[in-house]
Amino acid sequence: MGETMEEGGGGGVRVKHYLIRHAKAGRREPSSTSDRSRPLTRAGEYQARCLVEQFDGQRVERILSSPHLRCRQTVEPLAERRGLAIEIAPWLAEETPTASVLKLVARLDSRSTVLCSHGDVIPSLVAELAPELPEAECQKGSTWVLEGTPGALRPVAYWQPPGRGEPQTARLAVLDLGSTSFHLLVADLGADGSLERVTRRREMLRLGALVTEGGEIPRPVEERVVATAVELQREAEEAGASELIAVATAAFRSARNGERVARRLATALGCPVRVLTGQEEARAIFSAFRRRAALGSRPVLGADLGGGSLELAIGNAGGVSAELTLPLGAARLQSEFQKPDPLPASAVRELRSRISEVLAPALVRLRASRVSDHIAAGGTARALARVLIAREKNPPDSGIRNLVIARAALSNLTEQLLASSHAERLTMPGMDPRRADLLPIGAAVLDGLLRDLGARSLSICDWGLREGILLDAARERFLTAQCAEWSQARAQLV
Repeated sequence: MGETMEEGGGGGVRVKHYLIRHAKAGRREPSSTSDRSRPLTRAGEYQARCLVEQFDGQRVERILSSPHLRCRQTVEPLAERRGLAIEIAPWLAEETPTASVLKLVARLDSRSTVLCSHGDVIPSLVAELAPELPEAECQKGSTWVLEGTPGALRPVAYWQPPGRGEPQTARLAVLDLGSTSFHLLVADLGADGSLERVTRRREMLRLGALVTEGGEIPRPVEERVVATAVELQREAEEAGASELIAVATAAFRSARNGERVARRLATALGCPVRVLTGQEEARAIFSAFRRRAALGSRPVLGADLGGGSLELAIGNAGGVSAELTLPLGAARLQSEFQKPDPLPASAVRELRSRISEVLAPALVRLRASRVSDHIAAGGTARALARVLIAREKNPPDSGIRNLVIARAALSNLTEQLLASSHAERLTMPGMDPRRADLLPIGAAVLDGLLRDLGARSLSICDWGLREGILLDAARERFLTAQCAEWSQARAQLV
């Protein structure tokens, strides 16, 4: 951690900065020779974790902290989530003259900055910036939002401390009605953004292939769809889930009768069934990436390969800037290129040509975004990772989280999968038998994406759409009351 004393001016550019008072810390000890090493309490550590969720969607490009341990610990979870270093700013320490703090805050550049300081520094600074306000509130773990131009900043909002009281949890379930499988996930969600899986179950239905062939979900399959969904709902109830969130993806979007089947499902389940747009699906997946991977301020490309479509999202730790959905689902393509097995060289060339053709319009936008990293989620990506891990004689699920796969390794595996028969693939170490037929096509799509982008590697995320849906739902539930408080504060201050 380096020291920061002076900053460059930002001209007339409008900026936004955040003043955080450190979270709850241990009591001051009269006999202590130094108060700088006083750590956060357990409640303070919880507040610090909840700050990460409070800042979800906010642009944060820099984090400055007082040298005191309790300040550094307050912003450490946020810094880790955003992939930022904590810069030590001695002028944010206790007992710093307000005039000095005011001068240096005015000299911050246009980067959106979080500053963590103390209960004597922040109220005095706010009072100087807005003398007409009543005495500035500044609870431990709270945040003042400053907006304006450098040298003319104004406090525009006061955010109450997150994570007050005991840690909150909720047991929620998501039913993902996907194009390849129906997947139930029940998990305990925390207000601090934590997610602990309770149970999960997958049923393979392969709707994507059926819809591609007939244009709609056939009546006999519709009966199985409803029966499977009801069975999975019963399992969620037995696991103690307080709420079931049902979402449908590409197969329901493309089927002529998809909306009608979704309404029938909603009646059978007694809860809404939301048919996600491709953009909504991409955003939910990226929500999982933001919470599971250490994203920074640089843009990354997130990909989720499902049975019916390939969802792409560009963004960073602050949120999503662009979404794309492409008809390159593994089940969709497999229904076109399923015979013979293995595919002849001519069919492989046709498959690769189709992938490049569909990707071509999106490549201009993707390249212009200058993404720094590429992340993939979904059953196909995880299945490929397990095969590659097994080749290193590791346990199938070891190291999948944030595993980095070199494109060369993925290309070699793709060639082997395309050249092998179904029976041969079943003998491969780490192979999921339920995905042995889809994996060659899925590998070709991901390999084609990396090849056409000129990317050298791909990171695998073990969280995806289901985790993103649950995390967004939990965040909305836990922060609804606080959002009302923030809105009231903004109305009073703006």
